[in-house]
Amino acid sequence: MRKLLISIFLLITLSFFSKELYLQWKKVDNNNYIEKNNNIFLNISYLEKLGYIIMGTSENMFILKLDDTWSAVVFPKAEVAIINSSESISLNSEDFMYINKKYFVKLNILAKIANLEYFKNSKGYYLNYKLAKLKSIDGFLMKDRLRIIMEFSAKPEKFEIYPLTAVPGYLIKVFGVEIPEVSFSKEFNNKFLSRIKAMQHSQKEIWVTIILGAEAKKYTKLEENGRIMLDIEMTEDFTKPVVVIDPGHGAFDPGALGYLGTREKDMALKVALKTKEILKNKNIRVYLTRDTDKFIELYNRAKIANDLHADLFISIHLNSYLENRSVRGSEVYYFSFSDDKYARKIARKENLDMNDNKDIIQSRVIEKKNSIPESKKMAEILKKYIEKNKIPFRSTNAAEFAVLAYTKCPAVLFELEFLSNPIVEVNFISGKYVDLFAKIIAESIMEYFNVK
Repeated sequence: MRKLLISIFLLITLSFFSKELYLQWKKVDNNNYIEKNNNIFLNISYLEKLGYIIMGTSENMFILKLDDTWSAVVFPKAEVAIINSSESISLNSEDFMYINKKYFVKLNILAKIANLEYFKNSKGYYLNYKLAKLKSIDGFLMKDRLRIIMEFSAKPEKFEIYPLTAVPGYLIKVFGVEIPEVSFSKEFNNKFLSRIKAMQHSQKEIWVTIILGAEAKKYTKLEENGRIMLDIEMTEDFTKPVVVIDPGHGAFDPGALGYLGTREKDMALKVALKTKEILKNKNIRVYLTRDTDKFIELYNRAKIANDLHADLFISIHLNSYLENRSVRGSEVYYFSFSDDKYARKIARKENLDMNDNKDIIQSRVIEKKNSIPESKKMAEILKKYIEKNKIPFRSTNAAEFAVLAYTKCPAVLFELEFLSNPIVEVNFISGKYVDLFAKIIAESIMEYFNVK
């Protein structure tokens, strides 16, 4: 029986001393700690591996400091520690060992004075950084770059940055951090930053996804105290306005047809492409909702402009009046409720999803109230250049076009001419009107943004 008890005692003793000590998950060499009375005392100098600075070590005191986030002045014999110059912690002199001018401190006490997390399990003893908490994330447009700032309650263990593949942006993996909520997401209303979202990927790791509105050229990173800062240089000039040009119809939807078979969808696309070419070097960023013969739903055309945070949206169409092929002239529309029968007829021709739904129309009028005056301004500028280029002008009018209703920015729909008129059709076939209307649109855009 006695031999059995001795064997059990030895087994328990060996199992205890077979446990390892880990600092931030890394094994500590056994010459850096002392085992005594079933307790482990760690040499405080070993904390330098975690970035701590050890100062003023003497038999009576020592100082622990971690950046500007944590400091502890420890008086072992006086049995007290002063934390961050304000809080005091009572100690016991038996928790310290002073050997060869080095202090060894019991693990659970060291965790308190160094603001570390201490726990033990069957495999060993662990001292780690306490998990920092994500306090805030924000993004700012600077003069020449985009700045992302992440604030934490303490310094994260480390972070890694990876470019996204599906969309412009970055994935930042931050270690030793937790999010107080399940997830975080913030939308941004600018052309270069679409969204920032964060989620707890594992117990000690968060993933922060930065989705950009345009391609990035490069980034620089900076970490200080509990802050990570990312400065992103974009490929596009921040000061350039964004214009989205929408060639109407496409693919199986030809739009209006001329007497000779000319299709509205083709001429609208040619004018849009030519307009973009003219504005190429004019400090204006131009995007098309389509640059090939494809069909896009009306809502998705507006969504393209909204996702790009466009400053102006122009939808290009051609009119038709088969009852009288001599009718011709340009018309410009902006979104609002209208009692004009002709305007409602034209809107009904172009719309696929808003026909006579007054509730939807009224809600969009309220939501777009700030952009309607600017839309009217653009319509008047187009009128000016239409008349300047000797094209018959019929009207500017409010109408309930769906593609205008769902855009957040100022938006107009431009019915260039009547494709049903043979003279107009021939001028489009020859390319004369393609060049002329592209010039009218480009010059109007330049005046709207005061670009020379």
